[in-house]
Amino acid sequence: MKTIETIIKVLKFPAIFIFFAYLALNAFYNLGDLDYFFHIKAGECISVSKAIPKQDIFSFTLAGKDWVNHEWLYQSLIYNLYKNFGLDSLFTMQAVIFSLVFFLLAIALLKVDWVFGFPLLVYALQVTLWRFTIRPDNFSLIFLIIFLMPFIFKKKNLLLFLPFAQLFWVNTHGFFLLGPLVLGLYLLLSRFNRIKEESGFYHTAKLIFILTLGACFFNPQPLSVIKYPFLVLKDIFSGKQDLFYKYIQELESPFLKIGDYPQFFGCLIFTFLCLLFFKNTNWFFVGLALVFSIFSLNSLRNMYFLPPVTIAIFLDRFKVMKEAITTKILRDKGFLLLKVILAIYAVALLVPMAKGVKNLPKLGSAYITEQGAIEKKSLFFSRDPVGYPQDMIDFIANHRLPEKMFNNFNLGAILIFNFYPQRQIFIDGRAELYGRQFFVQYRDVIQAKEEAFDQVLEKYKVEGFIISYFHDSPPPLVKLLKKKGFICVYFGQQGVIFVSESFLRQNSGSKIKAVDFESLTLRKLDLLREVKFDRLDTEGYLNMANVLYLLDYYKKSQEYLEEILEISPGHSGAYYLLALINYRQKDYEKAFIYCRRSLLFKPSDKANRLLAKIYLKTENLIGAEEITRKLKINLVDLKKEAADE
Repeated sequence: MKTIETIIKVLKFPAIFIFFAYLALNAFYNLGDLDYFFHIKAGECISVSKAIPKQDIFSFTLAGKDWVNHEWLYQSLIYNLYKNFGLDSLFTMQAVIFSLVFFLLAIALLKVDWVFGFPLLVYALQVTLWRFTIRPDNFSLIFLIIFLMPFIFKKKNLLLFLPFAQLFWVNTHGFFLLGPLVLGLYLLLSRFNRIKEESGFYHTAKLIFILTLGACFFNPQPLSVIKYPFLVLKDIFSGKQDLFYKYIQELESPFLKIGDYPQFFGCLIFTFLCLLFFKNTNWFFVGLALVFSIFSLNSLRNMYFLPPVTIAIFLDRFKVMKEAITTKILRDKGFLLLKVILAIYAVALLVPMAKGVKNLPKLGSAYITEQGAIEKKSLFFSRDPVGYPQDMIDFIANHRLPEKMFNNFNLGAILIFNFYPQRQIFIDGRAELYGRQFFVQYRDVIQAKEEAFDQVLEKYKVEGFIISYFHDSPPPLVKLLKKKGFICVYFGQQGVIFVSESFLRQNSGSKIKAVDFESLTLRKLDLLREVKFDRLDTEGYLNMANVLYLLDYYKKSQEYLEEILEISPGHSGAYYLLALINYRQKDYEKAFIYCRRSLLFKPSDKANRLLAKIYLKTENLIGAEEITRKLKINLVDLKKEAADE
């Protein structure tokens, strides 16, 4: 038995090393989210002007509207890091933030035998990995853990750090009220506990709660900043935020994607399993479980706030759980067997992490450039070139374009970073600033609703459109732009640019020219000599094929799609678009063949919907009825849609 215990203890050291190596390498791998571009530029404006803007300065649609910038300290930090040390410093900051997060959690878990805490630490990392981005939210995660530490270690001296942490939190991110919330829950619920903390803990917490509330007022706009979270909550409960939750991916509820986040739901279930061991229940942790379960289930971006609470609850309940297991369930030998099983499980968790440590620095993105060449770029200490429209940014910089141009939501931060103050944008990621009514109008324009389109042109005097895709398909707006007489002057893998006919006519002597789609030629790749990589990103070609389809250049679109299928024979998206093209051309037999292939390689609702319409066009009513039942859509509406096409 002693030998087994020794082996388990020795395993702790390589386990911790592999865990933190894997964490650090992931932090240095691809910055992902692009909102940090906005924060860098906002930080530059603050640092240069020595003032925090109180009105919007970045858009021509909201210019002068009151703006509560509760992230100014974070923005100033990343701007100065970027200015003095370049992009690498942002990767380093990302690594430091998440290393600190998990160092604090690991220190807390050292209170128990490591084999019990390690799987929970790994699950916490897996829930957090997708948020390994440069976002102010990550500072809120650190501050939340700092606020939990006094209650994990039961040390009143740790409470003394909280007002100072709150001073930074209130100037860093809008979730700053989580700090006073944790303290408030403790003061409210711990009074019902049978076992009390050390003498003076409660009274110290009461004083710290008051000081922490006071710290919330130490910011440039105290009343506005404190009102902000309550206004957001009001909008959520009133339904005003529903539109954002539907169309902004990170605001979707985890309930809509249960299968994609098993570790998160594992943490959620484990949290309440721990509370089932209710001997000497600490009602403060029950309150934490309820509040943070609701908070984390509100949106995908909030999920990673749950694991620290889960760990705190597990540590509070561990003594009771161990007692119940050793005296009532497994006894001492059974408890040792449980430790052996958990040690084996820990090793099983470590194996893929060890492989990741070996392979992550070598992983890269193989993609086709705008010039038709193949490049492979490591994503280690680098942003993904496929997700950043560099060629389109260069085009904007080198050509005279209209002053007021519509842009899509995800592109706003990049345009602000590259072109403010010379150019203002239409919209960016500050959804709550623009408001529901504006976002509805924006959505309707993207979805090619003519009334909204005409209103935007009239109200904002828009003369051009800059549309990037950023891992999304080109929107229906592209088709409407052609109908409305706008001219495409840039056509690339990551975006398109249209200007009004009148603007192009007035600037006929400039470098800007209409794209000649008729003479567009696709450079065919030499598969034998050029396509050396197992996986080649063809998303850019699919984007171009989509645009050509929307502009009714079906033959040109097919050329790109056929090239995609030469490179990736199982590309479901390419088959779907070929099915659409043939459906529009009323070749329903070919449309069926391509649609079926699309569904075989990757089932999707849109392909099933198209297949149902093909069945209606070929008078296969039984097939159409079967699909509409499966998709839960109205057959009569689908018949009308198919008849109109």
